[in-house]
Amino acid sequence: MPHQEYFLHQITNRIRQSLELSEILNTAVEEIRSFLKVDRVKIYRFDTDGSGEVIAESLEENSLPSLLNLKFPATDIPNRDRQLFLKARQRVIVDIATQRRITSNLDSQTTGEQLPQEDIRYAPVDPCHIKYLNAMGVQASLVTPILHGKSLWGLLAIHHQTPRPYKPRELQIIQLIVDQVSIAISQSDLLRRTREQARYEAIINQVSQLLHCPLSVNQIRQRVLEEAVAALNGSGGRLYIVAEPTGIPAQLYITGEQPCQPFLEEIPQWQNFIHPLGKLDAKLPETESIEQWQHHYQQLQNSPATSWNLGEQNHQVITITQLQANPHLSTIANAFERTNIRSIALIPIQFHHQQVGCLTIFRNGYNSDIYWAGHYSQDERHQMPRASFEVWREQKFDQNPTWSSQELKLALAISLHLYMAIAQKRVESIIRYQACHDALTRLPNRLLFDEQLALALANSKQQPELLGVAFLDLDRFKVINDTLGHATGDQLLQQVATRLKQCLRNCDTIARWGGDEFTLLFPHLASTDEITKIAQKILDKLSIPFVIDNQELYVTASLGIALCPDDAEDAQTLLKHADAAMYRAKKLGRNNSQLFAEEMHHEALNQLTLEADLRRALIQEEFLLYYQPQVEISTGRIVGLEALIRWQHPKLGFVPPDQFIPLAEEIGLIAPIGQWVLQTACIQHQSWQAEGLPPLRIAVNLSARQFHQSQLIKIILQTLEATEIDPQYLELEITESAAMQDVEFTIQTLQELREMGLHITIDDFGTGYSSLNVLKHFPLNTLKIDRSFVQDIVENSSDAAIAQTIVALGQGLKLQVVAEGVETPQQLSFLRSIHCDLAQGYYFCPPVPAIEITQLLRQSDFSLKVNPSICS
Repeated sequence: MPHQEYFLHQITNRIRQSLELSEILNTAVEEIRSFLKVDRVKIYRFDTDGSGEVIAESLEENSLPSLLNLKFPATDIPNRDRQLFLKARQRVIVDIATQRRITSNLDSQTTGEQLPQEDIRYAPVDPCHIKYLNAMGVQASLVTPILHGKSLWGLLAIHHQTPRPYKPRELQIIQLIVDQVSIAISQSDLLRRTREQARYEAIINQVSQLLHCPLSVNQIRQRVLEEAVAALNGSGGRLYIVAEPTGIPAQLYITGEQPCQPFLEEIPQWQNFIHPLGKLDAKLPETESIEQWQHHYQQLQNSPATSWNLGEQNHQVITITQLQANPHLSTIANAFERTNIRSIALIPIQFHHQQVGCLTIFRNGYNSDIYWAGHYSQDERHQMPRASFEVWREQKFDQNPTWSSQELKLALAISLHLYMAIAQKRVESIIRYQACHDALTRLPNRLLFDEQLALALANSKQQPELLGVAFLDLDRFKVINDTLGHATGDQLLQQVATRLKQCLRNCDTIARWGGDEFTLLFPHLASTDEITKIAQKILDKLSIPFVIDNQELYVTASLGIALCPDDAEDAQTLLKHADAAMYRAKKLGRNNSQLFAEEMHHEALNQLTLEADLRRALIQEEFLLYYQPQVEISTGRIVGLEALIRWQHPKLGFVPPDQFIPLAEEIGLIAPIGQWVLQTACIQHQSWQAEGLPPLRIAVNLSARQFHQSQLIKIILQTLEATEIDPQYLELEITESAAMQDVEFTIQTLQELREMGLHITIDDFGTGYSSLNVLKHFPLNTLKIDRSFVQDIVENSSDAAIAQTIVALGQGLKLQVVAEGVETPQQLSFLRSIHCDLAQGYYFCPPVPAIEITQLLRQSDFSLKVNPSICS
């Protein structure tokens, strides 16, 4: 007994001192065989498929044949026997001589020399088992299960050539050693997982350091791919990163063995593999903003890698065999046909379904040798035990490699680190892009254009060639924007940008300067003729109708050009001169291009002076109101007056309205000027009332900006109260384009004005883009035919038809129709023939000061027959 206790103590110490499981198992079988003095002690480990292998063996010399490293099929130890070992935790002793099978319960709490009878079971031995042991030359067998956690890990088998009984104490010592082995297996598994985790973290740290090292982006990504392939025991790999919304194209990095198809990522079926949720897109979704990118990046950056939910990733493992079996994937299968690649892991680079690429790892096929115990014959193996344990070698070729869950977890962690790095770069790239590009047209903005202009100027000084700078402004774009809405205007600007790019050379640059204005840079010009041809090409391209929401829109442009070194040699002056040339193009009728000339500079200076004078004009009371009668065509009687503003400049004299009204709108003075016109007209009306003259309706024009200001109703009410004018004698004229800018606002505002008793007129009718369906909902009193249709109404059948249509429309809507710009008796006669209600123009009377209108109104019948000499 002391010897047995000493033996147990010694073997336990030796097992505990070792860290390697193979050493522990070999020590256990050696010591047990030495202690029991038996012929063979082996440890048999089960595989996941139910088969097993002898992984440790101690053998008495020249006794039984060695079984070390031999595989046994699952049928040798049926599943029912494995379940018995696991669930019942039973030890099995077989004695061939007596042909008895003794099983004992390992969970017995007995610690004495003898086991209780109820813990021992006797049963005859299965004849097949007897043959099995006899074939090995074994007469006595003892098998004890080795457990790991709640699983049957393997068996400890003790074989002897002659019958061999076992004392209870021997069995207890064997079981204690087996328990120590089970503990060692758990410790080894823990050590393996600890080492694996340490390696996992080391690889991740290496990847993280690479992603933040000072190498170029391309060098970093190539190195990370190589590290990932090496860490995952791959034979090759690909790192594909989609194109950025800023215009940076897709990137592909490769290493090691590759498929025969170089553009694999362009094959639709492969795209379905690398992005299961849909095709990878170069553009970010509309909902994906820079703030969301930053949020994604911060989420990952602020959380430890251990907390990342890697299960969300849609990774895939596919084999070439699977590809070959699917006819729809033949294109992909053919790409791998002449390679050694047999297994592919596809790891998306994504977070929260935002995918920016894919990490692909290839593994080559492998050959294997398996040494089975005895010649394999499936038919006989299921019927009876083998007759021989002669070694049989099974060779398998070109097998598909497998991927463990830990390997895939490592690959997913690498992909998330890649996502973080790509997201950070993409955020920085988008921020830089947004800082120097226009969000609507994706063209360079003013900042980037200035940088490129400065660089082009520096380069031009090294070569004797011209450099051109141009300003392009769309003509009457505001009318389209105000009439059809900003959404239509935005689409038009996008289409214009596309067409402009199609007209330029590769070396040229176009930028959106602001609003509907673009700047262009033309380096390397041989002559002025070259830039003139490009300018004409642009104008021709823009003259083709644009189609937006099934509606044709016609747009022209005014183009101004300045050349370096002819016109200037610095950026600021070139831009200023190009701007001046563009304004000259507008003055010359639009839809043309102009090269800068020195006199344009003086015109620009005059424009600046006029702007400064206009800002002072209101304070210094330089504005005047003139009035033009509106005549009833059927009777010739004056039925109303239109108030028209004039500017009496102290040095320039009268400044025409078409010069200062657009300028007032541009610099934001039109609203206060319009308010002055409204108040002055109402005061004049009350003055005529005080003189005893019969009341006439006075029409006042409202600019688009004035009409859409939030205080309009309040201002009109205050004016009416202050001047005590009856609202029915105040007529407000708004242009068709201003009315269509915001239809709901227009309807609501006009309704309030009508309820106040005011008279409402649509001015310049026919020049905008009114929808008749919308027009019928406007609470109106009058339509005013624009003078452009009256001017050639006698000679031009189209103008005549338009005027006749407007009159018919007015009659249908029960509205009065006024024709403006009447200058000849023929025009008046035609208007009378189509039953137009009212007319105004130089044929009756030009706009005149209030004192002359007073004299006219004092005529007894308020009549202007057909003699323009009545007015001076």
